[in-house]
Amino acid sequence: MTDDRIPLVRPVTGSRILTYLRHRLGSRADHVLVVPSSAKPVPTFAEVRKARELWWVAVREFADIREFELRAGPDGERACRVQVQLHWWVHDAGTVARRRPVDAVAFIRRDVENRIRKAMAVSHGADEGRLQDELDLVAAQPTVLAEYGLGYRPAGAILLAEPIPDNIRDALDQARWAVPLEKEQQRLTRMRLDFHQALIREGPKVLIAYWLTRFPDRIEAVVEHLDRRDSAEAADPTLSTELLALLGDADDFERNQLRKAIVAGLAASGPRGVEVLRGLGLWDDLVESGSDARDEPESGG
Repeated sequence: MTDDRIPLVRPVTGSRILTYLRHRLGSRADHVLVVPSSAKPVPTFAEVRKARELWWVAVREFADIREFELRAGPDGERACRVQVQLHWWVHDAGTVARRRPVDAVAFIRRDVENRIRKAMAVSHGADEGRLQDELDLVAAQPTVLAEYGLGYRPAGAILLAEPIPDNIRDALDQARWAVPLEKEQQRLTRMRLDFHQALIREGPKVLIAYWLTRFPDRIEAVVEHLDRRDSAEAADPTLSTELLALLGDADDFERNQLRKAIVAGLAASGPRGVEVLRGLGLWDDLVESGSDARDEPESGG
């Protein structure tokens, strides 16, 4: 791994008189002499002689190219590489001398990356052209990092879009659609339940009709089943058979008593029973016979 850190600050060694003369004569144009304890931008000879620390600070312009790996889109589904070309320099030699950064460009790189991330975050739904416009705005103005004594100016930013790997895309797609798909499945299940409940409420005939729409080749079996069911229900003579057997073995007296019991029961059952007796022509016989039920019940309408 190559260490590309650029040394901005070097301690002064040797004669301080010669150092001051070099500084004043400008023999080291790309460096300035700094006394960290001095409040003056240009130290005096007295300050140079008495200073506990004395530093040469590089003041030339540096160039750098950096690439940043970023994610674009609301779910980070777009992978992007942004290449930034920039120039940077020492803005305040006194601040640099006091801080003496080991890797000054690291502070610039962090600031550039933060600005790019913010620009891409506010335009996450944009296409590549819009993203490039946002990057150009980021690179349009010089920036000063006063707390570090540094300044920089991007020469330009280039968007290098890359497709996201298939495995990451699949994972994002699954996460994005999992919840909506589950809700849709629940909605369809609810609709099916409501539909079948409605079929049940409408009765067996509707259920059979629906079944036949699903399995039309079984219609013959269904018709045969209904025929057998109707025949079985119609041929259930249990009660009527027992009554006929009783009447067949009864003599005239028993039959007459049974008739009276039926007539009396109908008369006592209310207006509907009286109407039945009148229709059968038995009401007058009942009144003439002096039965207990001869008082006609009041009509309920």
